[in-house]
Amino acid sequence: MSQVAPSVSESVTQALLEIVPRLNRWAEASVSRAAGEERLSLRQLSALTMIESEQTTLGDVARRLMVTPAVVTGLIDRLERRGYVRRVNSTDDRRRVLLALTDEGRAAAESVSSALREEIASALSSFSPTELEQLDRSLAKLAPIANDLERSVPETRLS
Repeated sequence: MSQVAPSVSESVTQALLEIVPRLNRWAEASVSRAAGEERLSLRQLSALTMIESEQTTLGDVARRLMVTPAVVTGLIDRLERRGYVRRVNSTDDRRRVLLALTDEGRAAAESVSSALREEIASALSSFSPTELEQLDRSLAKLAPIANDLERSVPETRLS
């Protein structure tokens, strides 16, 4: 039994290392295609989704996207010019600038996310309800691991 677990663990690890980059490449290409007039990149969609779901700053977005603050400043500047994001001074600390999604930004993010969800749902349509439930449980267990791995990356290594 103990010999099976490492073998399965190695297999799962290898599969994740192969599948995740492929899904990322698909998502990058699909976001561009699905965005149409919105002209969003996957990184921009990620930022919009993050801003919508939590109170966030430029630094928060940089850490979550694993890029430098300078990269995020340019990204947010572009989203702000398009009317998708606005900067708001914090009521608690005037030096702190929070990011807020506009109605236009919310609509653009939802439009692109919806198209991606539909495409993924279609790709998963051959799965049985039981297989989908198993996948759902497995992904729920994987999410906190992804969070921990994200947090383990030293900020000095961000590019």
